[in-house]
Amino acid sequence: MIGKETFHKISYVFLTLFFTLSPFSISLCQIFAGLSIFFLFLDHLQKRNFPKFPLALIFWIGLYLSFLITPIWENHTIDWKRDIVKSEFGDLWMGFLLLHQPYLTNWEKKRLKKAVLLGAIFLILSGLLSLFSPYRLAPYVMDGFRYLEGKRLPHIMSIFHGISLYLPIGFQSTHLTYGGLIAIYLPPLWEITFRLFQRKNITKRYWKISYLYFLISSLGFILLFLNQSRSVWIGLIIGSLFLFLRQKHSFKSILPRLLAFAFLILVIFTIVYMTNWLFQRAIDDIFAKRSLENQRIWIHKMNFSILKENFLFGIGAGNYGNKFIESAIPIVNNFPELYYDLYITPKSHAHFDFLHDLILGGVFACVFFSSFLWVTFQQIFSTKHLFVFYLGIFVIVIAGSFQCFLLDDEVLLPFMGILTLLPSRKNQNHKIQIENGKNHFPNHLWRYSFEKANLPFGIILLWILTSLMTTFLWSRTENKDLVLHRTRTKDNFPSPLSQLSIGAAKPVPLPQNTKDWYFKLSGCLDKEVNFRTDSKIRKKPIQLKLIWDSDFQEHFPNSIRVEIRKRESFDQDKEYKVHGERILKTISLPITGKDILVSVDPSDQLQKEPEFVDFGFWYEWEGNTAHLPRIQILGNCD
Repeated sequence: MIGKETFHKISYVFLTLFFTLSPFSISLCQIFAGLSIFFLFLDHLQKRNFPKFPLALIFWIGLYLSFLITPIWENHTIDWKRDIVKSEFGDLWMGFLLLHQPYLTNWEKKRLKKAVLLGAIFLILSGLLSLFSPYRLAPYVMDGFRYLEGKRLPHIMSIFHGISLYLPIGFQSTHLTYGGLIAIYLPPLWEITFRLFQRKNITKRYWKISYLYFLISSLGFILLFLNQSRSVWIGLIIGSLFLFLRQKHSFKSILPRLLAFAFLILVIFTIVYMTNWLFQRAIDDIFAKRSLENQRIWIHKMNFSILKENFLFGIGAGNYGNKFIESAIPIVNNFPELYYDLYITPKSHAHFDFLHDLILGGVFACVFFSSFLWVTFQQIFSTKHLFVFYLGIFVIVIAGSFQCFLLDDEVLLPFMGILTLLPSRKNQNHKIQIENGKNHFPNHLWRYSFEKANLPFGIILLWILTSLMTTFLWSRTENKDLVLHRTRTKDNFPSPLSQLSIGAAKPVPLPQNTKDWYFKLSGCLDKEVNFRTDSKIRKKPIQLKLIWDSDFQEHFPNSIRVEIRKRESFDQDKEYKVHGERILKTISLPITGKDILVSVDPSDQLQKEPEFVDFGFWYEWEGNTAHLPRIQILGNCD
């Protein structure tokens, strides 16, 4: 016979498994979360009452319902699979984890926090394992602990004393997902470590446990650094400032400490940037005009183009990719050379949580999302001694200005799970004092949280608005200024000095006694292609010009050979492999003292798919003061 609390206990067990095993598998994560919600409803069905919806959940439901306004308003036929199940709207159910919040007892929440700590340890151990593993852990384990040819391999970071180190991603598919999980799971470890060291008359046993937690927390911090989730780094720095706001002091009194903290972080970043190549590369990619990871300017150009036309009600769930392409087509019509950049740009989301919601649901989504944050912050600030435990919530919200963490199931589910552990105003286990026939609820805690949450909420809103303004101004960059013909070495690494010679104002000096120099120069596609159209053979020749400045005659090469090359043009990130290249022919250019035009017929050795026509330059000098000639190449190689 089923007892009165049987379904509640089963739901609690699945919630425990959810927290513990989330770092290993998104499928397990979804199954356990879904089962915990299912048995919660069965519990209420058995007790014949309707579950109480927390205010945060009501706003979360309102946010997702706003994604359906446009399809309903414009009388679109809503496809159940496309618009509901497989779109952003399909993530609505994850918010129902918040239903646990008012029904979990204080004892159960305390036990679940221990499950979070266990999950954090598993997450860090899996990250440590992936740091040394030449294979991605998830597919390697799923394929029976063997590597299948064609599976994507992890990114190698460096070789330290003969040991290969790889980008730590645990059992996750991307480093951003792992970074998001670290941001959620690491603060609980910090919180328990700090509390253990604060114990008075601590025993030898607790000292060992304290140092063990300190070691694991430190490993987690190192993995977060090596993971290169720059958005999480920024979120953690800004989120940590809220710890100062927890103090019962005026802003004026804590301002010196805030400034000192900011200065310390700046000094550490500067030192690490000057001494660590990995960190330097991560920071430089943010400001690079084009890098293997930097298509955000195109994402935000499309974002604001879409938003401009659909600000009030949004575009609705499941329509972002199509709207992106619709906005990109006119750009490619005017600048054909930008097709490839737009083609390889991710089109699944806006890379900005708040902005993505705004694009989908318009001003209604803006109101509901802001209200959800406000209620959540109020609850977090009602926790006097466990604030650090929930620090990851602030980190994810702030980091969401750079990535759509709340659209990633592997991050969103633990995010919602952590929120279920927040204290609830209507907790079943709360003792209400009854005096003179009236219920007296201790509201002083909630008045305190209301006052304390004002400033952090204002800071978050200011951060979001500043991020919106920054990305908007960035997106105003002229399209023609984003065209770049990149130079590479023989081994396909960037060639900075060679890059300076492309479109330069004067020849580029090379190191003393340079006798030869080789680099590749990316050209243009051999076919004309746009989204939703078939490709056709390019009619105009692909050409460039070497500018022969007479004033630098004695510094120019005595021999110039040019390789005419072709390179594949598929999306390397999707295919999990690099472009294949081949040399069509090599020609020697005559040294006449005049400008030299290099022209290529794009139809030479034509393949089924469009390919890049590239160039390889081999310079040789007899003198000791070598300079690279200027190369003039137009955007579309006309």
